[in-house]
Amino acid sequence: MFVRLTFVKFQLEKMEEVKKLYYDKVIPAMKEQEGLRFVHLLECLEAEGEAISITAWDNKANAEAYEGSGLYQELVNKFQPFYSAPPELKSYEVTVSSDPILVRIF
Repeated sequence: MFVRLTFVKFQLEKMEEVKKLYYDKVIPAMKEQEGLRFVHLLECLEAEGEAISITAWDNKANAEAYEGSGLYQELVNKFQPFYSAPPELKSYEVTVSSDPILVRIF
């Protein structure tokens, strides 16, 4: 399994708008992507305004196809009015899991 995390900082007063936009635009668009396992928005409890958008994929190729389609950048741009700092994307391979079926070796 391949996981991508986008670390973001939003303006505090805009968080309700951010959550609505994520629910209305990001989730439906992501559900159409081949190989997507899940998409979540995580809000930091210790640092208001900080969040992580997490997507999990069957494999790296699916995630790269999604990014290569331009949809990732399109969705990131929808949040431009709400950022207090530029978003940062990081990618990870799941190598150990409490659920062994999640770990795949290709």
